[in-house]
Amino acid sequence: MAFFTYIERYPLASSAVFFILVPLFVAGLRYPQFNVAFRLLFIYLLLDLTVGLWMMYLAAHRTNNILLLNLFVPLRYVLFSGMFYYYFRSALVRRIIFYSILAFGPFALLDIYASNRNLSDLHNHLVGRYSQVVESVLIIFWVLLFFYEIIKTLKVSNILGYPFFWVCAGLLIFYSGNIFYFPFWYYTNTWENKLQVGLIDDLPFVVEIISLSLFSIGIWHTRSHHDDLYS
Repeated sequence: MAFFTYIERYPLASSAVFFILVPLFVAGLRYPQFNVAFRLLFIYLLLDLTVGLWMMYLAAHRTNNILLLNLFVPLRYVLFSGMFYYYFRSALVRRIIFYSILAFGPFALLDIYASNRNLSDLHNHLVGRYSQVVESVLIIFWVLLFFYEIIKTLKVSNILGYPFFWVCAGLLIFYSGNIFYFPFWYYTNTWENKLQVGLIDDLPFVVEIISLSLFSIGIWHTRSHHDDLYS
């Protein structure tokens, strides 16, 4: 009962979680055509749905769920940057992405520790101050670098039919839309005495729904033979 009450009270936040089922459904239809990058995206969608439902359940029962978000951030970066590691062929770029993956996990955990005076006090657990901002900057950089590669190589004959273009567009919208919001999450996204900032509170959910829609388009365009940027 509490779970359904939460959905009634927070329809947009709940819709953002349930909307993950859309790209997952499309992924079920297209999975045989997936390359490594899209399989990583599929894993992300499964984790995103699981974490989202778990966070809704905890929130519905008045339990702090921010720790789940903090732990999900490094996993999310590993999966998203792993997609770019697959698509880039430059040894230097792949090496930088690999080292960024190795470094981001400890950085995110250190950020959780530094942002919470008492880690055992889960009721007052706070979101990490810097990890999502750094994650946003890195993913936006990988997206822009990938777009540059597309323009430089001119190997993609139909950009709108290129699956990973839509995924990149979704990532760019998600992180660009939230990069100016994430720095304030530490102060606004608290369990007790949450600071209400009006419509801005709904921004992450709107941006996530848009990005999931673009993911769905990209997944739908997957096929057995992809244009190769480096052929």
